Amino acid sequence: MRREWILSVALAAFLVGAPAELLAQDGVVVVTGSRIERDDYDEYYDDEQSAIGLTRKADFFLKPIYINSDSRDPDTRKAEVDAMLAAAMERARSEGITLVAGNYTLKPLTPETMDDLSYGRGRRPDTTRISIYARLPVDGSYDRVEEIDDLVRSFVKDVPVTGRSYIETGSTNLGIDNPQQYRAAVVRAVAEESKRYAAMFGKDYGVEIRGLDSDLFFNQASETEVFLYIEHSFVIKPK
Repeated sequence: MRREWILSVALAAFLVGAPAELLAQDGVVVVTGSRIERDDYDEYYDDEQSAIGLTRKADFFLKPIYINSDSRDPDTRKAEVDAMLAAAMERARSEGITLVAGNYTLKPLTPETMDDLSYGRGRRPDTTRISIYARLPVDGSYDRVEEIDDLVRSFVKDVPVTGRSYIETGSTNLGIDNPQQYRAAVVRAVAEESKRYAAMFGKDYGVEIRGLDSDLFFNQASETEVFLYIEHSFVIKPK
């Protein structure tokens, strides 16, 4: 009787709950991970993600910046948010900080692209908010995360306030530029690992890989690295 061994690779969590088809877009995307308070890189591991993929250094640190206003009148709130955003953009240019914005792909924020921003609600009632990011390069240093946090906090502290506008910041994330360029490398990693498993069963066995036409996913692997993978399974069987 012919026997087959199926080694399944579990389904994965991915970027900010985004629909899978959006992950194919070009441009800088935000990569997040589920952090657990531990002292090693296992703090980023998701036990549902594929174990085979590509780990590489991220391209950017991305620090969320939220510009808010809680004035009573909605039009006043929007005007105050716009004024503080313009001031933040001016200050960023003088300090060499790049501001970017977008939903799933991030592009540089300029006076021409301000109209493309989405206005939402803040954490308090009757609050208008827009979300942008400070983008800074990753240099591979673990301590760089704290430096980024301090730099951005100092930056937003000195942005002039208009009316009842104010700024909040979020946790520092990683960014990767055009993740689809690494798809071939992820497939190559899957091929090499599956062949290695097949070789353990002897020269009379080969491998069939399934699911490589699936979407490319990514997650945070460490303070400065991202992990890219494709949901798949492979079958080891006689040739």
